[in-house]
Amino acid sequence: MKILHTGDWHIGRLLDQHSLIDDQRYALAQFLKITRTVDPDVILIAGDLYDRPVPPREALQLVDSTLTQLILEDHIPVIIIGGNHDGRSRMDYGSEILAKKGLYFRGVYHPEDGPIEITGKGDAVPTAFWTIPFVKPVEYHTLTGSKHIPDYNGMYAEMLAKIKPRLNPNQPNVLVTHGLILSAPPDEHTLDGSVRPIEIGGISYASSHLFSDFDYVALGHLHRPQKVGSNRIRYAGSLLKYSFSEVNQKKSVAAVTLDPEKNSLPEITCVPIPAKRDLRVITGPFDDLTGLGAYTQNNRDDYISVVLTDKIRVPNPMDGLRQVYPNVLEMAYAHSQTVDGADQQRKIKEHLHHPTQLFSDFYESVRGETVPDEEAALVKKLFNAADPDDDPATDKGDAHATH
Repeated sequence: MKILHTGDWHIGRLLDQHSLIDDQRYALAQFLKITRTVDPDVILIAGDLYDRPVPPREALQLVDSTLTQLILEDHIPVIIIGGNHDGRSRMDYGSEILAKKGLYFRGVYHPEDGPIEITGKGDAVPTAFWTIPFVKPVEYHTLTGSKHIPDYNGMYAEMLAKIKPRLNPNQPNVLVTHGLILSAPPDEHTLDGSVRPIEIGGISYASSHLFSDFDYVALGHLHRPQKVGSNRIRYAGSLLKYSFSEVNQKKSVAAVTLDPEKNSLPEITCVPIPAKRDLRVITGPFDDLTGLGAYTQNNRDDYISVVLTDKIRVPNPMDGLRQVYPNVLEMAYAHSQTVDGADQQRKIKEHLHHPTQLFSDFYESVRGETVPDEEAALVKKLFNAADPDDDPATDKGDAHATH
């Protein structure tokens, strides 16, 4: 059984109000080329097919043309589950009719759903594909009528316990699900900007140890391609880079080959997905980034985040940057990125009666350096001239507070 595992397409996505539909169209054209090279027995799309519950027309058209090619032209079965961005109930509309052509939609979790069985080329027995679309514990409680609302890990434990007695040990069993599945508590190396807390109060996840009964677990939700504990459990990652927290990620699809005898771990090959434009962060002085040499770059059309290292702020920097980089989306100053808002408020309160110190704090936050002695002396002179009765060199402010 040869599987092509993908997910998190997020068709219809906007990046800083910029439509990515042309980039997604290009990426899906590359994906179709990959399918012809890999020649899989089935394609798994592990949730977040769309970026919003009601996708725009061009997003629907792009998905329709892609699935039409896969199902009617290439004759490859496709299994798609609902993710947290999808309109999951809408995905199930017409699913029984579509299944007869080899397009299997499982938008909403139903405890009674059985496996989708597909036989790989040369396999003696079919592979069973079990599906758990994205579901929140409170939704699970409503769907099942359970007496309590479990936590995220407890919910998955209950769902898998309902599947386990129905598993046939004489055939490969694959689970497709969309959620946060981890082998250890999350940290900055595990997660990226694609993850939002699933429950109020923190990030809830299910332990990968719950999934030991499956020969392969195809995951969706995290945008970075990665295994979870072993190659038997894997996130395929997203179709494209969808935030600047993903700039260092290499996007791919997972080509998975299962051992029909179930004696070894799956063989995994990560096939890169070429992108029309990259997402990049560039850093440097404004003059260097916009000088004549910048115009010779071949990738100026990439989506760019700029970090300026200038000590003195540049007037209207985005206008100049867009002359070189037409798709620059955001800009910040390097020294401003280290400013702690809470610390600033504390300093303001502490130095409220010391205007020269307030000015020094402001100068340092804007310029990233302390006020030169000559300028500090001039500021002190100006404040004294403005209010000679309030000498900032003294603690009269504190004295006034005690009167």
